Amino acid sequence: MKKFTILAALLPFVIQAQIFEETETVFKDFYYSSSHVGDFDGDGFIDIVHNGAIDSDGDGNVDTTLNEIYKNNGGTFTLSDDLGLNSTHLGDIKFIDFNNDGWLDIVSTGLSYNDIVNYQQYRFLNTGTGFELEENLAGKIYGGLEIFDFNHDGKTDYALNGTQYVEGTGFTYDVDFYQNNGNGFDISAAWLAGTQNGSFKVIDLNNDNLLDAVIFGFDADLEPIFKVYLNNEGTMEFSQDLPVMSDGKMAYADFNADGFLDLVVSGVDEDYTEYLAILWNDGTGNFTTEVIENEGLSGSSVETGDLNNDGYYDFIVMGNDADYNGWVNIFLYDSSEERFTKAEETGLFNLGSQGNIQLLDFNNDNHLDVLMAGFDWAHEDMPSLTKLFKNLSTEENQKPVAPTELNLEQEGNRLNFSWNGATDDKTPTEALQYEIKVGTISGAQDIAKYVVTTPSWFLELEEIPANVYWSVKSIDASKVYSDASDEGQLSVAENAFVNNLQIYPNPASDKVFVKADKLNSVELYDLQGRKLDVKLNSDNSINVSSLPKGVYVLKLNIDGKSVSKKLVIN
Repeated sequence: MKKFTILAALLPFVIQAQIFEETETVFKDFYYSSSHVGDFDGDGFIDIVHNGAIDSDGDGNVDTTLNEIYKNNGGTFTLSDDLGLNSTHLGDIKFIDFNNDGWLDIVSTGLSYNDIVNYQQYRFLNTGTGFELEENLAGKIYGGLEIFDFNHDGKTDYALNGTQYVEGTGFTYDVDFYQNNGNGFDISAAWLAGTQNGSFKVIDLNNDNLLDAVIFGFDADLEPIFKVYLNNEGTMEFSQDLPVMSDGKMAYADFNADGFLDLVVSGVDEDYTEYLAILWNDGTGNFTTEVIENEGLSGSSVETGDLNNDGYYDFIVMGNDADYNGWVNIFLYDSSEERFTKAEETGLFNLGSQGNIQLLDFNNDNHLDVLMAGFDWAHEDMPSLTKLFKNLSTEENQKPVAPTELNLEQEGNRLNFSWNGATDDKTPTEALQYEIKVGTISGAQDIAKYVVTTPSWFLELEEIPANVYWSVKSIDASKVYSDASDEGQLSVAENAFVNNLQIYPNPASDKVFVKADKLNSVELYDLQGRKLDVKLNSDNSINVSSLPKGVYVLKLNIDGKSVSKKLVIN
């Protein structure tokens, strides 16, 4: 296949990245690892989950699979939990709130040294005090895990790509789709033709609020591919073949701030030559390929974010050169020249393949830090190391301004959200991303909460609640969040079935009585969307005496219809 290549010569002058310094941590040195970041305990600091393997006895042989969750205590990490025997490596792991209770749960996939016959997938429920195994399913290796809400119902779905062994069939290479139904997941096997030793993303490529897909790697015939699929009203339709590649990863960002997501890809090309390229999005989801010559890395990982505090997205890549030397390089986007240049000095340690790299702000100083794990090929023992580097920049980066013009329109069971007015001191408005939060009472997130890449979104709900409250935060290229916008509200006229509803006393401190004709069930949630363990007693009361003071959401099912009411506990 012929490549469409634009030579990307390095600039004749140096653009400096921010300087990093290694920070001592309690992280283990993980082999064949992946990691993910998120605030699993709601304290405002980014936590980390790792999956990987370790050398447990120090004899130089990797022998144990170990997955660990590290809590961020104001910039210092401590081991919070481990997933025991239900652990994976050579796969992927992600935080995901799959039951909409406001606590980040975990999905992992890969191989376990505790059971090397079958590839495993595990789902762990965050109870608020720890993680409990909820499901153990067939998993995949040499692939990836993506989190998204494909059908816009507010419930988070996910998909697995990679190699799976099926008894009686052999090895398969598919993308399997796990659609969240509120009580579990409906599995669509072979949702897309999958790959191994590659990468895939599910993102909105043409700003129609429908999620598209891009995927590369070795297909079922062990041939390298790179394909784009566009979403046509819920159906993924093939759109474009890109120059084929494998043995690497991709990441996305709106590099040139034109309002559309671009891609950076790193790996090897069809001739197994190290390859690094930017894929520029023309706004329709069609890409033009720009190769950065002589800078490719195999076995690579790549992430995007602002790494020189100019507001534009840059990228960091880790992998192996042609001589199997490990490199960690930062490429900075120069908006005036509209090109990328490699930073000369970073302070980072050079690691190679079979690991991963993450950008995160672990100390809340509004600058991106670097987490990495990979092989130290320069060392005679070639160990795999896990390292955290703190960004030393003291230059101010202000948090973005939240949107000011919120609009919500209802079309049947569809809610269309849009907003304007978001700005940042450095990141162009067109390149901002957003966190949208939707609830049934003021401040709640019990309908939906996630990040989107466009200043609009929609939800398609089975039932429209009597009241919908929503707000939006802006996110800049350093992953700094704004304050929440002023809250928008949509009030829907309540049906007659609500007229006989009684909730008393409200406020309450001991018992709350709930009475209505044809009352089927009662659920109680806090404002973070976490479901609380309460039950409706025979006298139509619920006991709230053990709950902290505050505002809660009471969800009632009356004659098969849902209504939410505010409950105050004092």
